[in-house]
Amino acid sequence: MERKLVGLVLIVAGVTAGLVWAAGGVTHPFAPVVALLLFLVGASMFGKTSQLAERLQPLVGRSVRVLVWGTELPGYPGIEVAVDSVRAVGPGLHFYLRSPDGPPAHLKIAQPRDATVAADGMEIRDAKYVQWRGRKIAKVSGAKALVPEGRSGSS
Repeated sequence: MERKLVGLVLIVAGVTAGLVWAAGGVTHPFAPVVALLLFLVGASMFGKTSQLAERLQPLVGRSVRVLVWGTELPGYPGIEVAVDSVRAVGPGLHFYLRSPDGPPAHLKIAQPRDATVAADGMEIRDAKYVQWRGRKIAKVSGAKALVPEGRSGSS
């Protein structure tokens, strides 16, 4: 419920800022951009991806081995990574994963579909695409978009 309240506040702030700008109360050239961003971020908090990110919060702080389209993350064979954060931005699900010896790296799941979240794990069966560290990972027909495995305790 807190997520929806924050989303509603951002939407109202965006609409208000846009109306103030349109009425001439604010003349800064970036005012309509800020108003639009507030509105869009608020609206994204009501989407399915935002709900999925909320359900994935128990993964934060856990160590997992990540499979994308049935293969391990490029450059991370057999390595468990710690989940630093899981966020939704619009229709994208964004994971920040930390290897034992490095800074967090970004994993984006664009338009995740057919997600299952249970006490013993989670999986995303399909997505428009998956991007790891700024590069798309080739989609493999029949393979799941994302499966974090082997959740060990907190890191």
